[in-house]
Amino acid sequence: MKNIAIIGATGITGVELTKILASHREIKIKYLIGTDTKEIEKKIINANILSYKPKFLSLSNNNLFDLLQKDNIDLVFLCLPHKISMEFVKQLYEKHKDKISKIIDLSADFRIKNVSLYEKFYKTKHLLPQLLKKFVYGLPEIKKFRKKIKQATFVANPGCYPTSVILGLTPIVKEVKEVIIDAKSGYSGGGKKLVEEYESYGGNNTYPYSASGEHRHIPEIEEKLSLLARKNIKIIFTPYVVPQYQGMLTTIYVKVQSSKFKIQSLYEIYKKYYKKCQFIKILPVGELPRTKNVINTNFCEIGFAKEENSNWVKIFVAIDNLIKGAVGQAVQNMNLMFGFDETEGLV
Repeated sequence: MKNIAIIGATGITGVELTKILASHREIKIKYLIGTDTKEIEKKIINANILSYKPKFLSLSNNNLFDLLQKDNIDLVFLCLPHKISMEFVKQLYEKHKDKISKIIDLSADFRIKNVSLYEKFYKTKHLLPQLLKKFVYGLPEIKKFRKKIKQATFVANPGCYPTSVILGLTPIVKEVKEVIIDAKSGYSGGGKKLVEEYESYGGNNTYPYSASGEHRHIPEIEEKLSLLARKNIKIIFTPYVVPQYQGMLTTIYVKVQSSKFKIQSLYEIYKKYYKKCQFIKILPVGELPRTKNVINTNFCEIGFAKEENSNWVKIFVAIDNLIKGAVGQAVQNMNLMFGFDETEGLV
């Protein structure tokens, strides 16, 4: 049995993560940590999410780092906003160095290896560039990352949009030249502030945002695709908010050499690449992904379409932005790091 701490327990991802871990047979949540311990009790204990009561701690507790060390916490989940997550890791690292627990960070602070790009898109100075190389990118279905995840001490959990795009493109990324991405996310992807704002006027609003190449997930997507393709990959990316709480549908447009290209061959390529991946469903030609099939699960559906006499192929990817795009994937990474069954707590 492994002891777990969740930092940022009252945020959207913190609560969802606690729900999943409540049924996990190999771990126990020892600490729930946030800015307000009363809010933790209200959201987690009073809602009967857990059958037992962990210890509640405030992020401002002066003894926090010593308590995590003293109680032999095996893994810390960081469900904190960018920069705040990095500040926490900095304090933890400076305090305990080599005795530090395993970490899965759900923020963007350790995903992008290019420091200048991180600082440009997130408009803040990186506090721990020396630790970037130690954080493994946590996308388990991608062979280049999977082995490293199993051996990792630190994992940077991918963003929701990057998860859908990278899963949708990796099997053919070496052949890709032009990529256009249209991605629609449930409004929970914007965090607590957007959820409150969106629900305050009754929702029913679909709109693009960060549509001029400034979306923060662009450098993450391009960096990982370029690494996998072994060449420079640039994308045109338009994200949308849609009137559903969770769920994400991404459409990827890829130009192929011949208008006679058959999408059946694409289906076979993807089926082969993901044949051992328990959470990836490759849909037969003629079937297309739907968010209702993946919401509240860690599954990903991928489907294909192509118009006659066109050189453009459409790849469709559906995930739950909160689960496969965040906390479910984090639990999947934890399972690999500890040698548990990969699906434990997720099916």
